[in-house]
Amino acid sequence: MTTDRAPTAEPAGASPASLGEVRLDVQDLVIRLGESGPDVVSDISFTVPAGEVLGLVGESGSGKTTVALALLGHARRGLSVTAGQVRLDGVDLLRLSPADLRAVRGARVTYVPQDPSAALNPALRIGTQLREALRVHPGAVDDVDGRVSEVLREVHLDASPAMLRRYPHQLSGGQQQRVALAMAFCCRPSLIVLDEPTTGLDVSTQRHVLDTVRSLCTSYGVAAVYVSHDLAVVGGLVAQVAVMYAGRIIEIGATGRVFPYPLHPYTRGLLAAVPSVDRAEVLSGIEGQPPGPGRRGRGCSFAARCGYALEDCRSQVPEPVHIEGRAVRAARAIRHPVRRAGRIVRRRRRRVRLRQDHACSLHRRPAFRLGR
Repeated sequence: MTTDRAPTAEPAGASPASLGEVRLDVQDLVIRLGESGPDVVSDISFTVPAGEVLGLVGESGSGKTTVALALLGHARRGLSVTAGQVRLDGVDLLRLSPADLRAVRGARVTYVPQDPSAALNPALRIGTQLREALRVHPGAVDDVDGRVSEVLREVHLDASPAMLRRYPHQLSGGQQQRVALAMAFCCRPSLIVLDEPTTGLDVSTQRHVLDTVRSLCTSYGVAAVYVSHDLAVVGGLVAQVAVMYAGRIIEIGATGRVFPYPLHPYTRGLLAAVPSVDRAEVLSGIEGQPPGPGRRGRGCSFAARCGYALEDCRSQVPEPVHIEGRAVRAARAIRHPVRRAGRIVRRRRRRVRLRQDHACSLHRRPAFRLGR
């Protein structure tokens, strides 16, 4: 993780980053109920290079969407960002004035919602909404109409006048989501936040949308954060995955390492609960419920549901430890293969070309175990 603090710069001064250069740097983010209430999310730190996608996964209520909205400099009603930094191209979005933040949103950082039918204005034509997204940010492009046609072709939609005259209800769900992607990419942003954008789509349309996201992020050098509970989707799209539980990132690393060989017991439980198309079987779930803000206790929030918990787990929060290029918060980091998780990665390997950097084959004995 990158910890260097870049000097604060003006939003207009941000320059495009080359592929591999860090665009988004989140450090020690804390969001609380009110100004001094219990923390909703805490100790959130990660970086996203240009052209790559980071996946945020976890159960409902783990804090994924709260973190995602903070990347736009926004906190939901009743919440306050009390600590941390969200640096985009060297600019801390949490320190911007309201006017500067409005100028950044939609131009430097954009958002793709889960339900495009609710996000698109039903009373305005598609062409009008796309042009409005560009005209709100003067100087983003020189030729508005030309950029509208270009971005529609990039998301594989017909750029004809007939398409631009359509209303959202005249489009399919997949077409609506592509329009939402076009609006997000039209100003060539530095960061795009995607909040489960393929949840309501069939698997074929889902694959086309994910391929579009991947190609556009690479083409424009955009850093992306993808929020999802669908581990199969995440395994086929993202380069890095951050697993959240009770407001904290409990494991983060390269997808090709975390999914086949998870270290945290919670990550193992999530992956073991993924349905398999290969055979019918009873899913292995995680007993209990995640604790809410103010009820997480002094120690590890997962201790009450963990079969590997030690006495120290209930009295103190585990500090992150770095193992094989990833960080994990666990007193017992156990390195076992997860067979169903391995199939998730293998099924999609030909299509997404995940890096073949697994330390061990799923069919070999694990190289080592910690805490056993």
